[in-house]
Amino acid sequence: MASPFVSLKNASALIIDDYQGVRSMLREFVRYMGIPRADTASNGKEATRLLQECKYDIVICDYNLGPGANGQQVLEEAKLRQWVGVSSIWVMVTAEKTTDMVMGAAEIKPDDYLLKPINQELLQSRLEKLLARKLVLAPVEAAIRAKDLAAAVAQCDVLLTAQASNQQEILRIKSDLLLTLGDYAAAKKLFELVLAVRSVAWAKTGLGRVAYFAQDFAGAVQLFQQVLQDSPMYVEAADWLAKSFEAMNELALAQESWAQAAKLSPNSPLRQKSLADSSYKNGDLDSAQAAFEKTIKISEFSTHKNPAVYSRLAQVLTDRNAPDDALKILKQCKAEFKYNSAAALQTAAAESLVYQKMGQTEKGLAAIQAAEKLFDQMEGKASTELVLELAQTQLKLGRHDKACSLLGEVIKNNHENADVSNQVQALFASHALGEEGLALIQASRQEVIDINNRGINLAKQGEFELAVKLLRSAVLQLPSNEVVMLNLCGLLLAQLKNVGFKEALKTEARDLLERVHLLNPGNKKYYAYALVLARLQPK
Repeated sequence: MASPFVSLKNASALIIDDYQGVRSMLREFVRYMGIPRADTASNGKEATRLLQECKYDIVICDYNLGPGANGQQVLEEAKLRQWVGVSSIWVMVTAEKTTDMVMGAAEIKPDDYLLKPINQELLQSRLEKLLARKLVLAPVEAAIRAKDLAAAVAQCDVLLTAQASNQQEILRIKSDLLLTLGDYAAAKKLFELVLAVRSVAWAKTGLGRVAYFAQDFAGAVQLFQQVLQDSPMYVEAADWLAKSFEAMNELALAQESWAQAAKLSPNSPLRQKSLADSSYKNGDLDSAQAAFEKTIKISEFSTHKNPAVYSRLAQVLTDRNAPDDALKILKQCKAEFKYNSAAALQTAAAESLVYQKMGQTEKGLAAIQAAEKLFDQMEGKASTELVLELAQTQLKLGRHDKACSLLGEVIKNNHENADVSNQVQALFASHALGEEGLALIQASRQEVIDINNRGINLAKQGEFELAVKLLRSAVLQLPSNEVVMLNLCGLLLAQLKNVGFKEALKTEARDLLERVHLLNPGNKKYYAYALVLARLQPK
């Protein structure tokens, strides 16, 4: 973020609109207000480039931006990439009033909407009110950008104690921080305090999320259902209701809930993909095909555009005895995701099943071998989702040993992740291999536990070098295991603090943390270790 601004007189602004006349008009408006810097962008691509290069205090963005990404998708990516923060001001301008647009944009939470036509007086009035609200959040954002989330929580408490005017906004920011840190007890207390004053959908949904993370799925379902009974349009609760049913293995109820959520707000690629996946699990090929096709359509310019959607749609079409259509979709995937190794792997794996369905054995074998070669070239950097897809393909092709090898690695890299274990077990069960799956999961999990325990015991005995050597070897074998990487990072931090500062060790620890954050942005230990690392300097 740019240095905190105290008035419109020292703010920076970005105006995004596909019409030159509107851009010029809005630029004149903000210049009249005294804003010294006002850049403009005519489309989503240009806007994302500017947002990445510069940190703007104020963004005024039209919803419809012509060909390419719309305003909702630009804001979605800006938040995902942290190009805008909690003290930034984002105003969405639109001439549309359709329910789909309003619901979709509302989910991304801009700070305000303005319906066209607008004038300078209205814009200035809105910006001044937003400025007064946002100014107080500058210290919170500074702490977030420094990755000191505990300090950000403390800044929220300072503002709440000082009776800042935007109490609800600060409480929501604090609750998000607590959930990110994994401090569920504190989050639960906050939500209960809010609800003791009055029933609000976001707080009750938050309480449901705490129950979900505590694996009290039945309690979570009850809370989310209460939210939807009181606030039927609150789509976040509908999403979490579907996730809770999935965790309970209530697949029919999960599909029904995803369908309801998608009906409320149909333009979310992630929601449509979840509906498609849920429908496919239930054998509802009609619904799965429709939802996958919708996902492809609405994610064309979205940051959530995903090659997995194409490969899964190809699976649906193959199951529906339409292999030619499946191959067309996979050809489209290749065109859309050129030079993307993960997409190439998924496409090749899906092609092997299509060719098997068509009785073209040699082509099917060549396709799966191509997928395996691509997987090896990724050198352990394939996502869990990608490995599971490849393993599922291997099982469908009757390549049992290769599938088990892949699934064992998945468990080892996610040995504390119950959701991944459940997915692996479901995959085995779908091929009548339930007992074998349980045995593989247990053995793979125990192997990693034993390695971690040996490393911890060596460290306790003062054998830091041996402990580091052991965990370095484990990280090489298990490049996606967050726990092993964090344990190694912890040992490196201990050496840096107690034995002596070495830049190479600090770089190694930083690289480990970046890998963990890439795998799981919500890992709570990441923030604690990142803060310790940032404070370590040569003596």
